[in-house]
Amino acid sequence: MGELAVLCAAYSISLFYRGMLAVIAPEISAELVLDESMLGLLASSFFISFAIAQIPSGILLDRFGGRLTIAGFLWLAVCGTLLFSVADSYCPAILAQVLLGIGCAPIFTGTMLFIGRRFDPLRFAYITALVIAIGSVGDLLGTTPLAMLADEFGWRGSLRLVALITALIALLCLFGLNSDKPPANHETLRHMLQGMARILRVRSLWPLLPMFLVSYAVLMAIRGVWSGPYLADLFGSDAAERGLILMAMSVAMALGTFMLGMLDRRFQYTKAVVIVSSVLAMFPLVLLTVYPAESAYLAMLAFIMLGLFGFNYPLLMSHSRTFLSSQYLGRGMAVLTAASFIGVALVQAGSGWLLEWAIAEQFSTANQYRILFVTLSIMMVIAILIYCFSSRQGRADQPVSVVSTNREEAISGILGDLK
Repeated sequence: MGELAVLCAAYSISLFYRGMLAVIAPEISAELVLDESMLGLLASSFFISFAIAQIPSGILLDRFGGRLTIAGFLWLAVCGTLLFSVADSYCPAILAQVLLGIGCAPIFTGTMLFIGRRFDPLRFAYITALVIAIGSVGDLLGTTPLAMLADEFGWRGSLRLVALITALIALLCLFGLNSDKPPANHETLRHMLQGMARILRVRSLWPLLPMFLVSYAVLMAIRGVWSGPYLADLFGSDAAERGLILMAMSVAMALGTFMLGMLDRRFQYTKAVVIVSSVLAMFPLVLLTVYPAESAYLAMLAFIMLGLFGFNYPLLMSHSRTFLSSQYLGRGMAVLTAASFIGVALVQAGSGWLLEWAIAEQFSTANQYRILFVTLSIMMVIAILIYCFSSRQGRADQPVSVVSTNREEAISGILGDLK
């Protein structure tokens, strides 16, 4: 249980960094003189560096295991947090976000591989779901608690405290986790990279890729960046009110993770659960498109519904696992995680440029965000339609597939079935 607590702490700090900007974005924008496109790029720099770092971190996880890799990378996050806390212009803030993205890159994949190496395979889904749920505390800490700290110590002082906490977690990973170093791997770097590239040649995964690119990206565009400015611009919400609304959304995300996992277990049809949850997650975006300036309470309701149904990334990973053989599982998860975070980076940066264009065209504030919500909705529709053409699960005749299509033998995923 001690090792699981350490993994939960590491995953918590990663979730905190992903969403912290939404609460303090107005204050950071004012002090660093950032417009919408700059803020979008600032947020996306975390995710693009996170995605790119999946390649070296995946290789290091295969060579040295989760203990050393996670602990080592977290020190980059400490440096990034400290740099952010003293940034006086845009460029240092971007560099800080890049360091944060790289520092958090191996945590989720490394946690899954650590669990897979250290625990009974039949308990993989349960233990991973447990870590995700408990780790969601980090997302909650990035809402009202961060807002309260920012009110008391300023956003710079708050980040210095977060840097100290991150350093403690890095030490916990180094000294609190037992070694999970895998057996000697004689693959060359070239062969490892070729193996990662081979994942993208699995045609059965192609209909899933748009959902990997869009689903989590839409959720994080709202939770990670624009929810805070939206509430401040249209309703005059202060940091405390923004934190409270985003806390409700974060709680919904944590509950939704278990709810979608239970539905997947009940109906034994991951693809259908993903489609239904995605459609339900699109509804609040449509609602905000029609009523962008109705009230902060309607916005909170929409954000809660988006959080409840929008975090289907674990189910997508569960679905994709059925197309991968065991020797490609680690690299497959790294590649698909990279695809998901590239999507987040592109959507966050693109949405910033979209809002900047809307401002230049002198749209009203309500219409600026209406354009954002309708664009996110259209992206979801396209991804859902393509995903409908995916296979229900892997077949044995695929070049990189599970050996068996039996669901018990495949152990399908992060929140899959417990049998």
